[in-house]
Amino acid sequence: MKIVALSCTQKRLPSVTDALLEAAITGVVREVGDAQIQRIRLIDHRIAMCEGEDTCLDPEVGRCTLDDDFAHVVDLAEGAQAMLLAMPVYAGNVPAVLKIFQERLKSFMNARHRPFGNLLVGTIVHSRTMLTEPALGALFPWYLRLRNRNVASACVTQNEHQDLTRTAAIDLCVAVGRQLGMTLDNSRSPASDRTALPVVHAPARPRCGDPAASPAGA
Repeated sequence: MKIVALSCTQKRLPSVTDALLEAAITGVVREVGDAQIQRIRLIDHRIAMCEGEDTCLDPEVGRCTLDDDFAHVVDLAEGAQAMLLAMPVYAGNVPAVLKIFQERLKSFMNARHRPFGNLLVGTIVHSRTMLTEPALGALFPWYLRLRNRNVASACVTQNEHQDLTRTAAIDLCVAVGRQLGMTLDNSRSPASDRTALPVVHAPARPRCGDPAASPAGA
């Protein structure tokens, strides 16, 4: 079972993004023992900005004509059934390296097979201060267009912590990976073998109009 681990940091190694992604990989491998992990760091590849010519949408062309590493990155993901995506938030939105990659994938808009599409996804977003949730939300139009289904997400803010890799952020990312793994292959992790969490019910309250809800003497 092939799983893409997509790192969208714009830093060279080592990076917090890659550390969180590795934690998620640990989680998914725990649930899917035969997982084949294809690691892709976008920043390590030459991916030029889309020039907006839209020649790639012409059926007679059918591909992006820019000469860089884009096609190689697409090939790396071939045959994947799931994806772990980890990204930092630099300016309240997805990082530029991911936005460029998203726009280049437009070249497959009219194709039957959409690379990085039809995948189960686990998503990790982290930032120094805030705005992780808006950045996560910005991913979903892209996921929908590719027919991906996000099954687990973690948003982590550094705030006063000096090192996120020494916090519970690691445990959250492992949990994202495990949830993705269980969704991929629930036959190996049947629900009956897991401890069920108690479902908390709110105490019953009288409904408006019930006799018990009317003040005395009203």
